Amino acid sequence: MLAGMSERPDAPRLGTDPALAAAPGAGAAGPGGDRRSTARARVGGGVVTLRCRGAGVEPPFAAVTSASVVTLTAAGLLLLADLPRGVDIPGGHVQFGERTAEQTARREVWEEVRARLGPLTLVEVIESDYFGGDDLTYMMIFVGRVVRLAPWEGGFESAGRVELPAAVFLDRYRGGDPALMRHLVTCALTVAGPGTTGG
Repeated sequence: MLAGMSERPDAPRLGTDPALAAAPGAGAAGPGGDRRSTARARVGGGVVTLRCRGAGVEPPFAAVTSASVVTLTAAGLLLLADLPRGVDIPGGHVQFGERTAEQTARREVWEEVRARLGPLTLVEVIESDYFGGDDLTYMMIFVGRVVRLAPWEGGFESAGRVELPAAVFLDRYRGGDPALMRHLVTCALTVAGPGTTGG
């Protein structure tokens, strides 16, 4: 654990990896592949423990493995990626050559939903012991508003993009951890403020 980090009392305690999809203009493969792949089996097996640490935590970028964005349209809907695992918020793993979690987040949004975003705000930092208790890593979750949607072109990291009210997305979400996703979307909508819709 990083010095000064504590678990948020209002955040869900999590026990399984939520499978969050683990730089504008980058190609679909990113600038050089995953910097820290989770494709291999976890050493020693077992349950991966995730802890929500809050947006005030600033882990070193070297320990950040992925970034995702709760992406909002001008109408306050969620802009989501149509992925093999189902509809999800856009996000993925840090690639070699990237220097910030925000760069990763913006690249993933472009690759998965073909959108450019305005300013991003960090809403949650999720700590993971996937690589072991002595090698903690972090997933950074942002909220951002779409400033430009490019025409959809096939062949990228998703089959398409979907716009849904938050409540509808959360009712349909079947990803790794629905309680975690509810927490992330709720935090994002709170941070985004007026102009967002939960239903």
